[in-house]
Amino acid sequence: MNRKLQIGIVLGTLTLMIAAFLYIRSFRNQVHDLPGIIESGRLSVLTDSSRTGFSNKGDSIYGFQYEVIKAFADSLGLELVITEESDIKNCMEKIKSGDYDIIADFIPITTEWQNDALFTIPLLTTRQVLVQRIPEDSTQHQLIYHQIQLANDTLFVPVNSPYIMRIRNLSNEIASPIQIIEMKNASTEQMVRMVSEGKIKYTICNEQFARRLKLQYPNIDVSIPIGFEQHLAWAVHKKSPLLLEKLNGFLTDFIGSTAYWEIYRKYY
Repeated sequence: MNRKLQIGIVLGTLTLMIAAFLYIRSFRNQVHDLPGIIESGRLSVLTDSSRTGFSNKGDSIYGFQYEVIKAFADSLGLELVITEESDIKNCMEKIKSGDYDIIADFIPITTEWQNDALFTIPLLTTRQVLVQRIPEDSTQHQLIYHQIQLANDTLFVPVNSPYIMRIRNLSNEIASPIQIIEMKNASTEQMVRMVSEGKIKYTICNEQFARRLKLQYPNIDVSIPIGFEQHLAWAVHKKSPLLLEKLNGFLTDFIGSTAYWEIYRKYY
């Protein structure tokens, strides 16, 4: 075999490999709207690792978001594929890339996030509250009774928490800095436990979930609101209008049903 022929074969092989790679990447990043999802038979969902998202213990699988999105997947006869992700920024990037179909998590509907995704109807309307440890004696720091007392103090939140903007706005409102420390690989539920154990000073949590966690951790106080009420919803890719329409139709019928309230009371 002459040298020119060998070079031609090598170049041809490389061209085919590059073309195959680009095709696979293009296919992988293709946004699937409802028809493509139904054709695939799978619904790929992102949610956080917590009681409100997705958790498993032994053979038991549970979580508020999991049970609601499972009902939606079952209504379409789809296999549900759950991936745990607590970083909302990562969730948005993965939705935009087309790797996943839905973020089933409580995301505040803000102009910041509306630029990146389409939102469903609200699943919950709530406000964020400060989670602080009730002091055992007078030698410990005293309870916060007003937002302004957070001036020059520190709040701990998960990495890329959707509520960081709210904390920054609060800092501007009280005209004093509030330091924000973002913790990797930690869910809100885990951080509330760390407050209870005295490992961190303060975190924030939505009010309904905070009240539920107070039953588990009676030494925390959750009475101080951090901001106004916000609508919390799920998100899909901006090029998935049919999926959004189907999801909204399901949620409209499901929220308020006996099945929904059985799930809600279990977690809240």
